[in-house]
Parts: sequence; C-alpha cells; structure tokens
Amino acid sequence: MKSHIKISVLALLAMLASCKGNLEESPYSSLSKEVVFKDEDGLNQATIGIYHAYTAPDFGDISNRFNLTESGHRYATAGILGSGADPYYRFGHNATSPAFESVWSRFYKIIFRANTVIANAKLAVPGEEEEADPYIAEARFLRAYAYFHLVRLFGGVPLILDEIKSLKDEALIFAPRSTDVAVYDAILADLTFAEANLPDSRGGAELGRVSAGTAKAMLGKVYLQMAGRPLNRTENYQKAVDMLSQLVGPENEEKFDFELLPDFTDVFSLDNERNREIVLSFGYFINSSQPNGSILPFNLFPSGLVNGDEQTNYGLTYSFYQLFEKTDQRRDFTTVPRYTFQGTARAGAEPGDSIIYNPTLGNYVVKRTNASFAHDDFKYGIAYGKLARVARPAGSAVQGYSTDLIEMRFPDVLLMLAEALNETGKSAQALPLVNRVRARAKASALRAGTVAEMRAAIRRERRLELSGEFNTVYDIRRWGTLKEEIAAMTEDQIVDNILIPYSERLEIYPIPQSQIDANPNLQQNQGW
Repeated sequence: MKSHIKISVLALLAMLASCKGNLEESPYSSLSKEVVFKDEDGLNQATIGIYHAYTAPDFGDISNRFNLTESGHRYATAGILGSGADPYYRFGHNATSPAFESVWSRFYKIIFRANTVIANAKLAVPGEEEEADPYIAEARFLRAYAYFHLVRLFGGVPLILDEIKSLKDEALIFAPRSTDVAVYDAILADLTFAEANLPDSRGGAELGRVSAGTAKAMLGKVYLQMAGRPLNRTENYQKAVDMLSQLVGPENEEKFDFELLPDFTDVFSLDNERNREIVLSFGYFINSSQPNGSILPFNLFPSGLVNGDEQTNYGLTYSFYQLFEKTDQRRDFTTVPRYTFQGTARAGAEPGDSIIYNPTLGNYVVKRTNASFAHDDFKYGIAYGKLARVARPAGSAVQGYSTDLIEMRFPDVLLMLAEALNETGKSAQALPLVNRVRARAKASALRAGTVAEMRAAIRRERRLELSGEFNTVYDIRRWGTLKEEIAAMTEDQIVDNILIPYSERLEIYPIPQSQIDANPNLQQNQGW
C-alpha cells in the first residue's frame, strides 16, 4: 500500500457533501488534525468525510466492484457493447487486472479516513469524551464495511486499525496480511461497538447516516458469511438468527425504521431515495465539485434507455429472465427486455424506435428494421435495469447520474433471516419471510418443504430480489457452489467462446500485483 499512503497523513483531504442535502459539510484542504478536531462540528465534518470516501469522484472502481461481485456466474454474460466485465465474467482475470487495484485502493482510503476519526474524535469534546462515541461508532461501522468487502474479495488482508501519523509508521504502511479470522474478529468488534453506540434510526438532517439498525443488519450478514465458506463456522447461523430477529416484526421495524415498501419499483425512485427499505446506501449527486455522479446507469443501461449514449458493458442471460414468473414485478425492472429508444440516432436505431431482446439471436433487435441493434457479430445479454430510469441531469458528464448507491435493503434482512432459520432446522419459520418478499413482488407463494428444498428456494429468491446489489459472487462463494455455477455456463455466453474451467484458486481473487510489488510483506493468494 506504499503508493497509496504517501500523502499528508495529518491532513483530511477535500471533503464534500456525501448524501445530497442531508449530509452537508464545509470543504477542507490540508488542515491539521488540531484544526479539524477542535470542536464537535469539525468532528462531524470529518466523520461525513468517511462517507464521502465511498463516493469520491474517482468513481470507476464502483463499476469495477459491480463486476467483481455480480459477474462470474451462470447468468452473467456480455453487454451490448461487448464485455466490459471481461475478464471477470469468464474467470480470465489475473493479479494485474485493473479492477483489483482500484477496489483495493478505495477501501484502504476509507480505512485511512476512519482510523483518523477514531484516533482523534475525543480531541473534539474535551471533558465530555462520551460525546465522541457516536462518531467513533460511525467510523468503526464504515471501517468494518470496507474490511468486510476486502476479506470476501481477497481473503486475509493487512489489518490496519491505528492511525498512520507519518511515513515513519512502516509497521502499518507495510503491514503483512492478517488471517481471515483476524479480519472477521476486527469486523465484529467494530460492528458490535457501532450497534451499542448508534441511535436506533436516523431522520431529518441525519437521514442517510448509519444507525444501530444498520449495524445489526450488517452483523447478521457477517455472521451468515462466517457460517459458510471459507470459515464454515456453522454456529454462526444461530447468531445470525438472534441478531436479524431483532429487526423483523412490526415493533422492531417501527423501532429501527425499516419496512418493505408496497411497490418494488418505488424503492429505486430518485424522489424516494433513503426510504425506509434502504438499510445502507451512499449518496451520489451532480454539482460543480462532483460532475460525474454515479457511473452505474451509464455502464449498465441499454443504449438509448434514457439518454441515447449509455454504454452497456454487462449483460444477463435470457435464462435469468426466465426465472421470474410473468406476474413478478421484478422481472421487467431488474432486466430490460424491451424499451423505446431515446436520444440521438445511433447503432441503427432512431428516437422512438422499439428495441426488443431476441433470445434466439442473442441480441436486441430494432423492430422497425428487424436488424440487430449495435452488434450482430457476437451474442450479448439482456441489460440490467434495476435503477431509476431517469435521464442524467443537464450539464453533467455522460457518465453522471444522481443515483444513490444502494448497498443493502430490508428484503436482504428478511432473506438472510430466512436462510439462517432454515439452516438451524426452522424451515417453517423461514417460509413466511420468503413469501413476504415474493408477495410484494406479486410472485406466487412458496409451499413448505424440506430444509434442502427451502435452501434452494431461498438461494433462488436472493437472485431474483437482490441481483446487481453487490451480493451474487459473495453468496456463491459462501455457499460453495462456484464449481456448479461454472459447470452451468455455456461457451456461447462468452465472447470468443473462451471459458476458463473451474479451479480452486477461483474461490478468491488475487491480491493486486501492484500491492505485492509495493509491500514486501504481502504474499499472494495460492494459485495466483
């Protein structure tokens, strides 16, 4: 990490509003910690700066994180313009593939900022140190979430829990890898502190900041992950039940301000961001200091869905579309089987043309001409569409949309609790939780079944409900089903028909080679 920590370690870099109007802060540049942490307002601004690190303008790694967590399975394929997700969706990556470095760098920047707040928070409230605890709790949650991504992506990583004060702190800068267990222990410690020191919920000017409810949900997710591979600590299924049960039910949902919205598509509306179904999200917005906004609509929407110049680099197979019942409201919102072309004429389409996906050809087709849209020299998938389908703000960059990055929703809590209950032999209690999610989507109710049958149903439901929300690859890895996923893939869903066979090394990603080169104490994952 040497190259990413050679900055003024006593400075808080320019910190901008991270959740639209609700998390406003004054911009700073190169201020000492004595100035930044001189009072509680400075502490508040520094804490908000950690949130901003999740959405800072170097946004390309958000698209990379999407590729690393949502490609590489039986339903992932090329997008309209080819495979921007290549090589990750076909397992052709290596340690020098650029996504790894960008994602690694983002999370360690977040950890650096969090450590600075944690170490200095009490300076801001002398004589009333307990007043700093909620801010420390926020910082510890955000640090834990960064490490939770890192350990699931790369396995054991350097565990840096102290502030780096100068370049002389080589033991921290060149920290060796910790074990998976040590990283998870640190995550649990941070989240447990957050749960105990955060308010139950947030509202008003604090809407969008993490709460005790957010921490409980994340603890449940961590316990569920630890119960699966690679740790296989199955006793954590019950811990997940105990934690997630505290969030579910009328009284609990009222207490922690969570709910399942009546309409699935309303969850993603720009007019309804940070609604009660959102457990965790990070705000994107367009202004003079952050013209780029969120890149995901640009990289995911089919060209012409809202602007005309979207560049789809990810696709889902038609077999994924077929998993949904015809009545399921999620089907034609998660995917885009047909749409009316908007914007300037391109790729054989003109404004107003109907663009329809043809599964036989493996292409979208322009209805007016019956010609393949954009490409006919390779097969590509149906575009992902589970975001607000609103044109980008006037004057923004072509990649710039004011679309919040949703990291966890309440249906995830319900389905995690159902899974944990089922794995502890309580299938009957799991069933109504799954059916609650399906009923909202207007899908038919499931019937009671064995533990194995419920396991398959819950796993299927997680794909239908949560696809594209930074879960799919993590789920596959903890379930131990990657070999099965690769076996279900076909060559025709891969550009150039090149499919890498299953290998044990594919269960984890390689440490970025740039980090191996910079830190002599880092060791590469086996097989990479």
